[in-house]
Amino acid sequence: MKSDAVATLSPKDQAQLQAILDARPAAPAPIAGKPRTLVKKWKLDDLAPQLAEGLKNRDFDRGRRLFGEANCFTCHRFTTEGGAQGPDLTGAGGRFNPRDLLESIITPSKEVSDQYQAIVIEQNDGKVVTGRIVNYNNDTMIVMTNMLDPNGLVNVNAKNVASIEKSNTSMMPEGLLDTLDQDEVLDLMAYLLSRGERSSTMFGVKTAEAKSP
Repeated sequence: MKSDAVATLSPKDQAQLQAILDARPAAPAPIAGKPRTLVKKWKLDDLAPQLAEGLKNRDFDRGRRLFGEANCFTCHRFTTEGGAQGPDLTGAGGRFNPRDLLESIITPSKEVSDQYQAIVIEQNDGKVVTGRIVNYNNDTMIVMTNMLDPNGLVNVNAKNVASIEKSNTSMMPEGLLDTLDQDEVLDLMAYLLSRGERSSTMFGVKTAEAKSP
């Protein structure tokens, strides 16, 4: 049982892992990620200048679709849809200005919340597993090592753990925007900043894309 396995951890390790232990399980993405070809390895300075004038007449439906195709729904909740491995992004438009939000996507490891921080588990045999503990089964830690593949789990015997440390590297991968062109990035940014409100002044383009996939 999870409670029995948690009891085998030291108080220090329990305190470090509390937010991770309280995390909710993954939910299926409403729009699945889609293989796309590389467009450009975007940097903040490439796109930030476009934000001032570019967030007008954007396309809400395409922004939502791109949110799914870029694998955002796999980890993040937006309004009533998406996963819980990462923070809920519904209110991102109220917490971030456009440039800071863009930077958090392009450079996800610049600032990592304790609640979603990965851990580095070193085992007695020297093997290292990096990820987030999603469950316990008796003495087995079940670790998700890839947020884009929530079912790709690694089992670690808690009795063989030599140390557990927090990782400074975000589990959110870099390059999620690199398969989008500039116009698509701006539609995605407008969608993220909109709090899910189709009536936002950022939107002006009407499309026939359905709200549901």
